[in-house]
Amino acid sequence: MNTYTKDDKFVELISKIPNVAVQGYNRDRTVIYWNKASEEIYGYTYEEAFGKKLEDLIIPDFMKEGVISHIQNWYDKGIAIPTGELPLKHKSGSTVHVFSSHVMLKEDTSEPEMFCVDINLTEQKRQEQLLKEKDKILLHQSKMASMGEMFENIAHQWREPLSMIATTASGIQLQNDFKILSDTYLNNTLNSIIENSQYLSQTINDFRDFIKGEHKKIPFNVYDNIQYSLKLLEGVTNKNVINIIMSKNGQNIKICNYPNELVQVIINIINNTKDAFIKNEITKRCIFIDLEELSREIKISIKDNAKGINKDIINKVFEENFTTKEDKEATGIGLYMSQRLINESMKGNIEVKNSIYTYESVEYTGAEFIIILNKD
Repeated sequence: MNTYTKDDKFVELISKIPNVAVQGYNRDRTVIYWNKASEEIYGYTYEEAFGKKLEDLIIPDFMKEGVISHIQNWYDKGIAIPTGELPLKHKSGSTVHVFSSHVMLKEDTSEPEMFCVDINLTEQKRQEQLLKEKDKILLHQSKMASMGEMFENIAHQWREPLSMIATTASGIQLQNDFKILSDTYLNNTLNSIIENSQYLSQTINDFRDFIKGEHKKIPFNVYDNIQYSLKLLEGVTNKNVINIIMSKNGQNIKICNYPNELVQVIINIINNTKDAFIKNEITKRCIFIDLEELSREIKISIKDNAKGINKDIINKVFEENFTTKEDKEATGIGLYMSQRLINESMKGNIEVKNSIYTYESVEYTGAEFIIILNKD
């Protein structure tokens, strides 16, 4: 068995490389070298590791059979082990995430030696997990805020149908009391009650579908998705007298992505615009939505006439916790999460700018949100 002493220049070189674990193994997968960084990353001292089998030290149980097979294939058949990320095992039993590379030395001799060069990714993985957990919390908060808007939306949408049902039922009762209730009037009013009840039921179904929408990439029609988003917001837009003008372009555009994420982004943008209308005391409130198909992408443009965003803050609107609202319940996560959903989840891009545009010979000034998504 070959061993490496501190007098070897090779050992001197790799033993001084910080944060890079280097281990050497013979044909039997027995440790013949173990540098200082390996001690720090895996918890075994050189004395504890030397002479032990690789699979008995740092290989998790579920990987042992595969690792042994790969190493044997390299020694016997010359099939190199690919470079990549691996979840290995610390002396304590905890998982150590590393980026591992492998090299074979003395291949043409009777005693070939395999060396592993590992870079510790554990802290990076931990930070990535923390970021994922944080995103889950922020996404939940954003969705809860959207749910609040949805409850307001439902309350507004239900007010008129419930009033209609109460009025028609009272009319039936009144005419019946006076013995003047006709079959025609009864049938017409009952039909009206049924239609309004179905409308109430549909609003609940729409709300339920939005809340339980799964994070699943599927093909969907983008135009229909936007129309569905606007339907969810009908109560809010009607209550705040907002005129939605959506062009007829792109009615047949389909993409494969996350439809519920796009719904939430559109809801966030419209709600943000609604607040801008109120803050800037805009009386004639318009939102223009246009869908355009590019060569490999689609473009969604959402413009308003709320005077635009102050140039001093326009570059901050997508920042976490940034808000200009005085409302104590304002979280400043709506547009932040919209950017995360578009950029990171849907692999697209979202930006905002101030625009001056003309519609039916009338000039408008406001913010324009532009969403770019890949068609594939």
